[in-house]
Amino acid sequence: MNDVQPLSTHVPLDDDRLIHHLYEAVIDANGFQSFIDTFRAFFNLKSAGIVIRHADGHTVKNLWLSELSEEWMSRYVDYAGEDMLARHIMTAPIAHFYASNLDLPNPERLPETRFFREWVAAQGMACAAGGVVLQEGPWTTMLFLHRGPDHPPFSREEMIRANRLVPHLQRAFQMRQRFGEQQNAVELLSGGLAVLAMPTFLFNEHQQAIYYNRSAEQLLANQNDLRLDGGRLLARQRPLTHKLDLAISNAVRASQGNSADLNGLVLLPRANRQPLMLLASPLRMHTVQATQGAALLFAFDPETHRGIAVEMVGQLFALSEAEAELAVALCSGSTLAETADLRGTSINTVKSQLKNIFLKTGTKRQSDLVSLLLASPAYFVRSESNLK
Repeated sequence: MNDVQPLSTHVPLDDDRLIHHLYEAVIDANGFQSFIDTFRAFFNLKSAGIVIRHADGHTVKNLWLSELSEEWMSRYVDYAGEDMLARHIMTAPIAHFYASNLDLPNPERLPETRFFREWVAAQGMACAAGGVVLQEGPWTTMLFLHRGPDHPPFSREEMIRANRLVPHLQRAFQMRQRFGEQQNAVELLSGGLAVLAMPTFLFNEHQQAIYYNRSAEQLLANQNDLRLDGGRLLARQRPLTHKLDLAISNAVRASQGNSADLNGLVLLPRANRQPLMLLASPLRMHTVQATQGAALLFAFDPETHRGIAVEMVGQLFALSEAEAELAVALCSGSTLAETADLRGTSINTVKSQLKNIFLKTGTKRQSDLVSLLLASPAYFVRSESNLK
């Protein structure tokens, strides 16, 4: 759009399109980049930008620029103290747009400043406008707009028109922030669950599995008693599926503060096998609104042996490779004689290694050693060597 649209008493169609671009940016992977590009064309600007900056003035959380380079923005720090419009904006009421040719007390003095000569005019700019649209704690969200000598100066009608967008801008920036917090929380949680050896599922407030770790993937692939369909966890028998739904639902409700924090246990019978144990537990992510809710489901198969990571045992207790292998073998139920025979070494060699293990781990009996290993991260954390 090349011409500035006339002011209207109603929000015109073009404003609606701009607002549409704004709300699309909430979940856009590129943030508000498409919006600020559209905003620049809409208001017939030379350049424009959005910055979310900390009160210390140096920490920038987000920056979206349209026809303005990051190199010039980095140079701005050297001239910020001479920016008369920025000083005016920071002391004036927020949620309003201000223009250098309209709101500065002595706009004719601006061209005399080093800031204007070396930063403004050097980029082919003639006047600027901007405003703080949102202030949340120490973080300030600000829009800045620039026009060149070939553009008309900013008008009061344009500032009023920009002010109409402020409630939408505030809402969109807040939505983006909350959305980002939720995404970060889920990504961090998923990353943490990925290292667990126990099969684990993450359910959202709609009781849909939005993540499951590698151990859970293997569990589903290796048996037919449990499956996922459209994010819903199903058992072979409908009554058991209902019990699962109820346990997960109660856990989600507990995470929302709507019921007691009770873990729900479901035993899944299997033909000629011990039952699969499923434990649904409430999950409270404090960076996400409590109304959303979430739950974790842990699966324990008593017939599946989770191998202990030999390399991790060695790192945890400063054991040699042979000592770590012996410790893991004992934890798996092997005797000293069986281990010596498997290795092709003498029983005395194995006994000598066991004495070193006791010394390094602070244990005195094999039962104490096994208990120590089963309580260590080597048992709970996945090891790629144990996936083969």
